Order: sequence, then structure tokens, then C-alpha cells
Amino acid sequence: MTLLGPHTPGLESGLDIYRYDCFINGARSLKLLSSQLAKTIVLDNLSLHPRIPMHKNKYKKLVFLENIVKQPNYKTQRVWTEHQEMQVDFLHSRGFCSSSNVLDIGCGALRLGVKLIPELDTGWYFGQDINIQVLELGRKVLEDYGVDSSRFTLMDSDAFDLSLVDRNIDIAFSNSVFSHLDLNSIFICLRSVREKIKPTGVYYSTFFKVANEEWTSPHPRNKWGREFKTYPSRDPYHYPEALLSLLAKEAGFEMSLAEDYGHPTQTMACFRPIV
Repeated sequence: MTLLGPHTPGLESGLDIYRYDCFINGARSLKLLSSQLAKTIVLDNLSLHPRIPMHKNKYKKLVFLENIVKQPNYKTQRVWTEHQEMQVDFLHSRGFCSSSNVLDIGCGALRLGVKLIPELDTGWYFGQDINIQVLELGRKVLEDYGVDSSRFTLMDSDAFDLSLVDRNIDIAFSNSVFSHLDLNSIFICLRSVREKIKPTGVYYSTFFKVANEEWTSPHPRNKWGREFKTYPSRDPYHYPEALLSLLAKEAGFEMSLAEDYGHPTQTMACFRPIV
């Protein structure tokens, strides 16, 4: 993992692989979920390996939104402005303020961070992404917007290594991250966030929701007139609410839904620590 703080050009930590001995016990417990969801969800063939296959995630090499940010008018592009406003408005409605410590999982080119960082006074912004190049692109975005605050830390990790998060988190957030993750990776993400979040904190993360009985089949979607499908076993993934809720409990969270997020195709899940 590489630290990309406001004043640090690069610090190699040597922690490229996140070791999670506790995952084995979690996986054993997760197997028991099949009895609770036997009528609608089959977990018997679920692959629960003690290594997460994030090195195969396409965003390891794909620089998300690079083609947009390279355009002179990227700040007015719909995919930039509409999602940015939606995310900022949502977090403000959920209590984000100048003292908030925020963890942005899959922060990308700081489409959200560029709006949150200038508002921070005593709080801090932590941005994590799988791709170091997209974080460098985020630095360009901060410059384009004229952000001179240094109250942020950027870090890349392909295994949700959050060891550089040195404050207790009030708000964790990820948009369109779970939609590209298998269950193994979602579980590790949740466990990693659980270790850093305050007892009163909340982790907000979107996912493609599907009915239990439709989980095993491709599901058609339409975003702004663009048709596509989500799948049970390949990217982009979809999941039943009941399955994620049970997975969340294994990771130490209670899950609910926020119906007012406003994403055109995804649903916002709210994960609150079980204390």
C-alpha cells in the first residue's frame, strides 16, 4: 500500500496483502446462513477462500473517470455533477459537518472528496482506492478546484488495508463499490471498516439490489437510457437485501436501507455497528 498524504510524495508500507485470520471463522459462520435462506438463496456453492481476488478487479488497472476528467468541461458533465451533488447532499442530510472524520472507500478521482475536504475544520478525509493512478488524478482534480486544504490522506490498497486511518471514523461511504465486488471482498471491506468506525458511526454503501428469487439470474437495468445487466457471479454483481444483511451481521453491523439516496439504479445500504 502507498500513502499519498498532502505532504508525502510516497511511502511504501509493504502491506500489499491484507492478512485476515479472522475471516476463516467468519466464513464458517457464513456457511450457516444457507439454512436461514434455504428456500430462496443457495450458498452451498459459494466460494469462501481465505484470500480475496481483488488483483483481478478491473479497477486495479482501469483509471475510473479518467476520460471524463481529461475533458476541459468535466465539471459540467452529467456523470460528474449529478453523482457529486447526490452524494454531497446525502451526506449533509446524514450529519456531515466540519468536524467529521470521513472514510471514502473507492474514492476514485475525488469527485466527492473535492467537495468535502474544503468544508473540514477539525475533521479529516481519508480516501482509499484500489488504483494509485486514479488517486494521482484526484490530486489534479483538487488543483483544478483550487482546494488548498491539507486535511486529507489518500491511500491505495487492493485489500481494504486501512491501517493508515489514524482517527475514529464518523462516516464511511462508498458509491458503486459493492457492485464490483464478490461476497468475499464485501465481507473483508465491512470487517475493515468495522475496525475503524465509531460506535455511533455509519457506513453508507450502494449495491445493486435484487429479489431473493431472482438472485441467480441476470437482471436488466437502465441508467439514463443505457441498458445493461447485473449478475450473481460476475461484475457487475447484484445481491438480495437479506443476504447482505446477514453478511453485515457477521462483520459486526446492523444493516438498513436509505430510500432517499436517489441513485438511478443502485440502493443505499446503511451499516451501523453492533455494540
